[in-house]
Amino acid sequence: MNDKLKNGWMVVLSLALLISFSSCEDDPQLPDNLVEFESAQLGFAANEGALTVNINFSRATSQAGTVTVTFASSGLNYGTDFTTTPAATANTITLPVVNGASQLSFSVEKGVGILLDGDETIAFTITSVSDGLVLGTSSQLALSFSEILAQQGIMNINGGGPTYPNKVFIDLSANRQTAVDRTSWDLGFHMGNDFRVILNTSITMMARAIDKTDLTLVTAADTLGFASTMVVGANAINAAMAWIDDPAGDLTKTAFAPVSLTPSENKVYIINRGAANPPSDPSEPIPSSGWKKVRVLRNGNGYTIQHADIASTTFQEIQLAKDDSYLFKYISFATGSVAIEPQKDRWDIAWTGFTNSTNLGGGFIPYFFQDIVLQNRNGVETAELLTATAGSYEAFGEANLTGVTWLTSQLGIGAKWRSGGGPGSAPAVRSDRFYLVKDTDGNIYKLRFTALTQDGQRGRPQVEFALVKRGV
Repeated sequence: MNDKLKNGWMVVLSLALLISFSSCEDDPQLPDNLVEFESAQLGFAANEGALTVNINFSRATSQAGTVTVTFASSGLNYGTDFTTTPAATANTITLPVVNGASQLSFSVEKGVGILLDGDETIAFTITSVSDGLVLGTSSQLALSFSEILAQQGIMNINGGGPTYPNKVFIDLSANRQTAVDRTSWDLGFHMGNDFRVILNTSITMMARAIDKTDLTLVTAADTLGFASTMVVGANAINAAMAWIDDPAGDLTKTAFAPVSLTPSENKVYIINRGAANPPSDPSEPIPSSGWKKVRVLRNGNGYTIQHADIASTTFQEIQLAKDDSYLFKYISFATGSVAIEPQKDRWDIAWTGFTNSTNLGGGFIPYFFQDIVLQNRNGVETAELLTATAGSYEAFGEANLTGVTWLTSQLGIGAKWRSGGGPGSAPAVRSDRFYLVKDTDGNIYKLRFTALTQDGQRGRPQVEFALVKRGV
């Protein structure tokens, strides 16, 4: 081979290697996709016949596969005292993984009519995962057949990722979280003595009354100008504050008036159903995902919900009975009554996207906040403690509770746990504060946020909590 040809091949080889290295730099390897139990300890409530066990992935899967869980029970026999769905074979549950999944679950069901002492347990272990997945550190779960009082824990909140698809209800004492699709309901209805309607604030829903009481007589002419005014964000107007629910959670300041016992006093409302995926910048206007005309009436000790599309000359009805074990029950215009919120004494705080308010200089307007913490309005109280005055999270104990100021607004924690998020300001967890949460049983937990993201992905924050004082 002559020198010219040899030099030419060397140039080609060098270019090929350079391209190869450049390609590697442009395509950094993703971190391991960890598979872990959502909680390390769970317990059955006294009136629960079944319990769902969740297994989370640190990000959505990129291929199909399986996860295998084995278990060993103490004081219980599979098939009589308990069963699982999917069914187990030789104390092994095989769970299929679909491409794009971010969570798996299986359920444990108590046997019918069994007598328990309360000390029965099942130890679950994730024993194998398929290619593309890596077994994480939280691979074991202890399930008690009685209620637990969690002493401490670290919880990765399953908000679902950067588009915030889930609203997540958290019960600290049970070490349990319940994630629900925030687009799966439209309206909530108070189960207490009064008759109140709330909007789905996690999708920027708005409602505006008009001076009509018959849905069949409402047409598009009754909504002129609504599309340009019933919006949130930078283009919102001050009047729009009357068309959202009070962000602090005051039920006397909802967009819907109280449902009257006199039918003629219950007006038709025009509803902007909001957006399933608001933009990443809360100041941007949010496109509507649909409009409805709605009227709510009393039906004995329940509700009748009439609803239709704006142009429809007919309407549909949904009947919803009150149930005192819940604070609110919910309906979807598409599917009717839907299960969303846990029973009123089985959650303390909730993480979600939220229709908040802000003052940009011209008065308060509604806008979408990406990750806010709400507290249960069924008597849960919270307190914010700054480490500069209260001392460290680690050192705080029962003796330090004297003089704590308790908050009852649902925004007691709200957005204060994180900083930034505005134009040119990256959000971050505030390390100079932590929180107390007093549940409806009087248990007091200290809680702090330890991460805003997982694997750099928003919508998956982490909290640490510990019991400070047991309720009486």
